[in-house]
Amino acid sequence: MDIKLKDFEGPLDLLLHLVSKYQMDIYEVPITEVIEQYLAYIATLQAMRLEVAGEYMLMASQLMLIKSRRLLPKVVEEMPEEEDPEQLLLSQLEEYRRFKLISERMGEQHEERSQYFSKPKLELVFEDVTLVQDKSTIDLFLAFSKVMTEKQAELRQSHTTIARDEYKIEEVMDFVRQKFVQTPRLQLGKLFLESRNMNEVITIFLATLELVKVQEVTIEQEENFGEIYLIRRENESFS
Repeated sequence: MDIKLKDFEGPLDLLLHLVSKYQMDIYEVPITEVIEQYLAYIATLQAMRLEVAGEYMLMASQLMLIKSRRLLPKVVEEMPEEEDPEQLLLSQLEEYRRFKLISERMGEQHEERSQYFSKPKLELVFEDVTLVQDKSTIDLFLAFSKVMTEKQAELRQSHTTIARDEYKIEEVMDFVRQKFVQTPRLQLGKLFLESRNMNEVITIFLATLELVKVQEVTIEQEENFGEIYLIRRENESFS
């Protein structure tokens, strides 16, 4: 089973999503944290063998440059502001945010205006999309990026050699369901504690996404960038 995420319109859209979660002015966000989360997101896509557009990779290289400049000691004579890649990026984000707000308002006006005319309904079908964008799914994916980074470091230190490629999403969905037998609420990170390799980690995540898609479980996040919890729906017993 292949699960494709149709999420962001481009790298600036992804960055804006990460920045907006801090609920502060774009020029005041902790840019290093945003960069780390962006790079973790891209690394997760690559690990899951999902296609990453070239524009995302180009932005990743620019962000790595900004991060490396942050780590270097400041010289007495700083570069002019117009040549500072960090300030250029923040300016691009602010401009993108303004245009996106205008676009959304125009879309709302168009939707409202369309109510005054009768026209045939159009059915839009996208056969290649199996999981559409919503806030909970995006937050789940971003949280998994952090989990996977930590798990990769753990597996490297443990020198685990056990490997198995035949993990089936349907079987792993049953594994996740069994975790709900004792409790209706699970912390996402705990699902991966006993994972022995990255193939197993990725399959558990895909199984979790599928359970969210079929509405067997819901997602709860108490604060921005906080822990993700999976909640068993009341009509699901998982016994």
